[in-house]
Amino acid sequence: MTKFKKIIKCKKGMSYPLAIAIALAIVIISCGAFEYMRLMLIAQGVRDGVQSAIISVATENYDDTYASLREGYSGGYVNNGGGFNEQLDLGDVYSRLDSVLGLGRQGAYHVKNIDGIMEYRVSSLNVTVINAPLAPSNRDTAQKFLAEATIYLEVPLSFGWSHLPSMKITLHCKAGYTPKF
Repeated sequence: MTKFKKIIKCKKGMSYPLAIAIALAIVIISCGAFEYMRLMLIAQGVRDGVQSAIISVATENYDDTYASLREGYSGGYVNNGGGFNEQLDLGDVYSRLDSVLGLGRQGAYHVKNIDGIMEYRVSSLNVTVINAPLAPSNRDTAQKFLAEATIYLEVPLSFGWSHLPSMKITLHCKAGYTPKF
C-alpha cells in the first residue's frame, strides 16, 4: 500500500499511466451501467405498450359484458333468450402494439428501427382472455375478467460491439376489466 501511495505522490510523471487506467476503468464501468439502464428502459416501454394494447382488448369487451349492478360482477356473455353464451373479442393486439410503439413488420418479427438500425424486436405474442364466471356464489373470491399477454423481446446490446449476445426475455402483462358502476 505504501508503494501505491509513493506512485501517486511521485512528481516524476510516473502516475500518468495509473491515472489513465483509472479513467478508462471508470468509463468502462459507466458504459456498462448506462447499457443496463437502456435495456431496462426498453423492456419497461415494451411492457407498458403491450399492457396498453391488451387494456384496449379488455375494454373492447365492454359492450359484450353482462354487468348486473345488483350483484356487481361482469363477464363476456351475451343473452341468447334462454340463457347466456360466452362471447369474447380478442381484437388485433399486434396492430395496436405497432401503432403504440412505432414497430414495423419484418417476417415473423415486429421491429423498432432507428435510422435503419434495429433497436429491438418483439415476437410470439400470446393473449389469453379469462372470462369472469356468470353469477358467482361469492363475488369477492370470484375470478375477475382478465386479459393476459406474453411477448418475446430481443434487444441487441450497443455496449460490446456485437461480441456480447442480445438480451432476450419474455415479458408478462395483465389487464383487467372491472365495471365502475
